[in-house]
Amino acid sequence: MKILILLLVALISATIAFAVNWLALIPWRRAKDQHWTEEARVYHPVRTGAVSNLLVIPAVLVLVAVAWNKADLPSWIFIALFSSIGVLIGTMPMDREVFPRITMSDLLRQAATGSFFRLLSYFVFLGAAALMPNEFNLQVPSILSAVILLWVFWSRELWLRVASKIGYLQSPPDRLQRIVNDCANQMNVAVRETWVLRFPVAQAFALPGTRKLLFTEHLLELLTDEELATICSHELGHLTEKRGQYLKRYIILLTYLPWLLFKPMIHNFGALGFFILLGTTILVPKISRKFSHKLEMRADEMAKTNEGDPGVYARALERLHRDALLPAVVAKEQLTHPHLYDRLLAAGVTPDYPRPKPASSMAWNGWFFAMAVGALAALLILSKH
Repeated sequence: MKILILLLVALISATIAFAVNWLALIPWRRAKDQHWTEEARVYHPVRTGAVSNLLVIPAVLVLVAVAWNKADLPSWIFIALFSSIGVLIGTMPMDREVFPRITMSDLLRQAATGSFFRLLSYFVFLGAAALMPNEFNLQVPSILSAVILLWVFWSRELWLRVASKIGYLQSPPDRLQRIVNDCANQMNVAVRETWVLRFPVAQAFALPGTRKLLFTEHLLELLTDEELATICSHELGHLTEKRGQYLKRYIILLTYLPWLLFKPMIHNFGALGFFILLGTTILVPKISRKFSHKLEMRADEMAKTNEGDPGVYARALERLHRDALLPAVVAKEQLTHPHLYDRLLAAGVTPDYPRPKPASSMAWNGWFFAMAVGALAALLILSKH
């Protein structure tokens, strides 16, 4: 009987995710014949809402189950698990509609891998939160330290090992390795390892803590050698950051980490404890974005300095944004990177289109469930005090 209920939870989650995403995409469908910047502007907040709902819809169902049936720990963990799978399945049709170039096999592989990593993080986070005592004692810092150490090990080495074992990470082709070597020698930057990530979106990553570079398969398909070299130079710029600079990026952990203290905060401070945690979640990203913005501008300048022909870096950036439907101008509260439009101007290229309106931070499909989580959590807290 329980498995049938969990399958029903998954079906409900998938149906909700599909329905709200389909409705939220209506403005994007109307913008498909317009300039790519307008298409990206209306799509971005819908995608942000859909990504948010991968976490938030399961949270809503868990809170409903806790409030209705007073579900115990094993029950709501399974509810969260099956709901997460359902939301992911319900989100896939949106990805398929917006990016028809991505094959169903790639979508399934991406969904399976994303689910694995996401559910693993849920298990650790929710398990640690459940183990927290009601009072602030020595057990609290012990659990916090264990979670932080596990995250450090995971982010530096373990996730790469897991990704390599499941075939998600591959050795670089000769073309990429040559470009990385040439750029690293030109900029006098040491690179420990270069990897190719099997991912259908064009992206590149630098891991300053381990001096590794990652490039996605689609990035190699999309860009010319000259364009790829400028993106490589940008990522190498991150490897030159001082330890204190890139460690500031990790302040973003304080967006979620304090919620491990949910039990002792609520037990000791009631509704005030909840709003302290909520305030931290709202404030920390604003601080983190300022640090990130400065470091991205620095890496942009290094890429521009090391480009061959003027304008190559700007062309590569615009191609990446257009391919992934990333907006040319984003809302202020999402400004981790400089606006593409400003990056093009800084690179010495004036776009042949006017400055677009900024994309909204998130569409209604995300705000609705985010507010539902807040309301349900507040009601549960008030019912106990």
